[in-house]
Amino acid sequence: MKNKIYRKDEIVKLCKDKSVLHLGFIQHDLYEQKILENDWLHSKIANVANRLVGFDYLADDIKKIREKYEYECYYADVMKLENVAIEQKFDIIVCGELIEHIENPGLMLDGIKRFMNDDSILIITTPNPWSKNRIKLIQSGNLENKWLNKEHVCWYSFETLKQLLERKGFEEVNYTYSYAENKGSENKTDFSIIKLLKKIKKYLIYKITPEYLFDGLFFVTKMRK
Repeated sequence: MKNKIYRKDEIVKLCKDKSVLHLGFIQHDLYEQKILENDWLHSKIANVANRLVGFDYLADDIKKIREKYEYECYYADVMKLENVAIEQKFDIIVCGELIEHIENPGLMLDGIKRFMNDDSILIITTPNPWSKNRIKLIQSGNLENKWLNKEHVCWYSFETLKQLLERKGFEEVNYTYSYAENKGSENKTDFSIIKLLKKIKKYLIYKITPEYLFDGLFFVTKMRK
């Protein structure tokens, strides 16, 4: 049976009552709008975690977030994590929609290990290059130069990400796909016929869509013993 995972919701669920290190947490200039919309992943994690620490390379935004929102966060280059002056181990490391931005992911994965113990888990999410929507874009002639995030430098398929993690000394806890970002309005009660028909259409599309055509990869991994 397919497991309909919503990326942000699942991350928040896994972080409940845990100590969490969130890599690349800011989301550039989007975070303030996301805060207003109650859709900033970092604040969602903060609401449920025992402790939350954020790392990012945007020094000015880190200073602003620390002062305005009082989050514990630090400047860090994720490919040089050995330079970060924090020695604590965390229950959860969140690496969400980040690995596709990194030109040397092996350095990041090696650096992450110093913040993990034997029971820690690493959550990696990244867009699925073989998602139904992306395949449709390519088939319709809308090539990547028209819609790809300009800061992305690579794609990971299910198998290439799995093989990278194996090579860097990690093993599977649960490797799967995410259907969408949030459950969103599906929980809201709306009895209009148009809304109901849209929900039925979305449900039918979900039922006939294989998991491997879902929007994202959702990998939970740990260090191999």
